[in-house]
Amino acid sequence: MKDLKSTWMLPFYKITKASYLLLSSLFSFCGHAVAQENDTATLYYYWVTFTDKADSPYSIDDPAAFLSPRAIERREKQGIPITEQDIPVNPAYLAAIRNSGIQILHRSKWFNAATVICSKKEEKILEKLPFVKEAQYVGRVLGTKSGPPKFKMDSLLSKPVEGKPYGHGQAQVELLKGERLHQLGYRGKGIYVGVLDGGFTGVDVSPFFDSLRQSERLLFPRDFVDADDFPYESSSHGTKVLSTMAANVPEVFVGTAPLATYVVIKTEDTRSEQRIEECNWVAGLEYADSLGLDIVNSSLGYTTFDDRTMDYEYSDLNGKVSVASQAADIAFEKGMIVVTSAGNEGSSKWKYIGIPADSEKAFSIGATNINGTKAGFSSFGPSADGRVKPDVAAPGSWVTVADAVSFRISTGSGTSFASPIACGLVACLWEAFPDMNNQEILDAIRQSSHQYEQPDYELGYGIPDFEKAYQLLQAKKELRQRP
Repeated sequence: MKDLKSTWMLPFYKITKASYLLLSSLFSFCGHAVAQENDTATLYYYWVTFTDKADSPYSIDDPAAFLSPRAIERREKQGIPITEQDIPVNPAYLAAIRNSGIQILHRSKWFNAATVICSKKEEKILEKLPFVKEAQYVGRVLGTKSGPPKFKMDSLLSKPVEGKPYGHGQAQVELLKGERLHQLGYRGKGIYVGVLDGGFTGVDVSPFFDSLRQSERLLFPRDFVDADDFPYESSSHGTKVLSTMAANVPEVFVGTAPLATYVVIKTEDTRSEQRIEECNWVAGLEYADSLGLDIVNSSLGYTTFDDRTMDYEYSDLNGKVSVASQAADIAFEKGMIVVTSAGNEGSSKWKYIGIPADSEKAFSIGATNINGTKAGFSSFGPSADGRVKPDVAAPGSWVTVADAVSFRISTGSGTSFASPIACGLVACLWEAFPDMNNQEILDAIRQSSHQYEQPDYELGYGIPDFEKAYQLLQAKKELRQRP
């Protein structure tokens, strides 16, 4: 995957390989491999914020220098201005950091920041640079990553379920009336979905994703943990998440958006739990925005860490403390929809949702059993400032997912799967009404949900009915078209 084929360009839009490489330079990695090889050195991650974007070579008058045509079109379509927030970090500041011997992992235009790798001694040098506002410790560099996985992708091991087009995943689609959208011809075509997760083992070879690869709808992969373009390792979690949307083997397993286009982005380091992963998440979300993606699914959540001094309190879950939660709000303001898992702490001492599910603009998904009752593990709301969370709920207990190392289906439980099951249908709904903005799409989904009039802190507005959401938007469309 490190040699991008020249034929890899986003259909219907002018994101060519050259355009992608230009954007990649704005998310480039520098020196992380060196840090991994030198396991004897004690190196740390810092989130560094800068004082300004003065004297930048970039300008809002030339957005093509830092945004893809599709990202620019999304903004224009929804009437969203390009602002200084969209301008990348000043390259001169980054060059000065490198010249100080400090390594840069990635950067954030939205927060005017960069994540760097350095020693405690180098941190003192960093803090003295005149354009550095603050350097915040966010974790320890762990060392060499794990080796490549082994696969057994030789034959179909799960039998088809005759007469059921979704195969073993039939019930999880039908609970949300997703099959009705599909019957109307909406299966996610033309919608671009980013998936932020901890690894996508087997996605590049699994027959469950053959149609994605063959039709060139698996694009521009990125790994913000290991600093490369190969996220197909480390964890099968992202594989299972993706399968609930993108799997496409009729009568065995078909996901909720089998014709959408996907970008898989690894942001979670499964070896630990550190705040650096929130920085990775921000970088991944900005990458999705710059490519012009429409929707992002994130089945990740943060509350406690290996270093307990990093832990969040429930009072922090107001959408304004974590950079990840703030980034989810910003992504929405850029015209995207961010779908997140609510969390699996419903039966634990913590109990509540996590980060970034507390974001005001994130569409946070709780989990139900396949019969529509709340799954015991699904986290409760509200947010710390009293907002309804989760927003809605979807099947997440003992649902069908694709096995990551063999050609067969498996089962899994967690809001990690409720989120993408819903996300895929969000994509289908937006395909049906491409002229509606992100707020209108989410409002219709909430209004279609079974307890919209009386939301609670268990299932939020309830279980969406995507057929009803379609009808609501169709009525709105017809009203607009009246002379």
